[in-house]
Amino acid sequence: MGSADARAHQEKGPVLAWARDTGLVVDVGEEERLAAMRLEEFASDIVPAADAAHRDLTAQWAAFICLVDDRLDRSGLGSRPDEVRALFTRILRVLTPGGGADVRSGPEAALDDLWQRTAPGMPPQWQKRFVADYRDFAAATCEEAAVRGERTRLALGDYLALRRRTITALPMATIVECTADAPRPDLPGGDLRLKTLRRAAADVAGWTNDLASAEDDQRARQENLVTVWAREHGCPLSTARERVVRMRDNRLCGLQVLAEELTAGDGVPHSDRAAVRRYVNALRSFVSATLLWLGATGRFEPRWTPDRHGAPTPLP
Repeated sequence: MGSADARAHQEKGPVLAWARDTGLVVDVGEEERLAAMRLEEFASDIVPAADAAHRDLTAQWAAFICLVDDRLDRSGLGSRPDEVRALFTRILRVLTPGGGADVRSGPEAALDDLWQRTAPGMPPQWQKRFVADYRDFAAATCEEAAVRGERTRLALGDYLALRRRTITALPMATIVECTADAPRPDLPGGDLRLKTLRRAAADVAGWTNDLASAEDDQRARQENLVTVWAREHGCPLSTARERVVRMRDNRLCGLQVLAEELTAGDGVPHSDRAAVRRYVNALRSFVSATLLWLGATGRFEPRWTPDRHGAPTPLP
């Protein structure tokens, strides 16, 4: 499907209609940007064997995550920590029993709808893990807002640790357990390799996102892995970009090696091998789809950069 055809499809699809109904998008500019993201294609690549309802649910979760993130990054809100904390206080209230009763529109209403359609079909332990993942993302985003507000320049190691938590790959990976019907197995005594695999997936997603959004972040005057690397190593941005690509590729290679070990059943109890294989394959599909999507999405196009009045840059 060509770019123009894909966008036309997105404009008529269930993601944009749902975002309008919940008030997640508030103007034509946000609707156009959401359509340009190609999230329905993204979801089809994440959960290729899922039915239409689970593909739509995956895409709508991705829309919620992307639009909340973009509103923080591109409105200036993301450098005002008090306002970021207030936003996440409202959003996180939805994830507590009865917390979504009074929401009517916006991110809180979108999350309430998603949670009501996702959580009842999953066990309490999964619900607890998702809430923990999203709370940690919210806490990290508040930390990031403080860093931006104070114009603090993080060291590379500190940036990488924070980026793993702000990318939202871990909450999204937990959602994929539901929509791909591949819950993370509770192995006897736990298995650090599954946690290591999740962390690697978050790193690959975060670093690839920074490569894809590097120019967009520069226009918004925000730090990015490429600029942090360049500053710490005293090298041009072009060299830093090459090094980040190499670092990402090495991390992806390590993820693939560990995934192969787990799917082969090495050190996994025989009774858990099928569940581990299903979970690992779903996580690999999520990572592969993320890499593909970040190379094709229109999310970071220059026309979405706000002008001095806060509106998206108009098309020529």
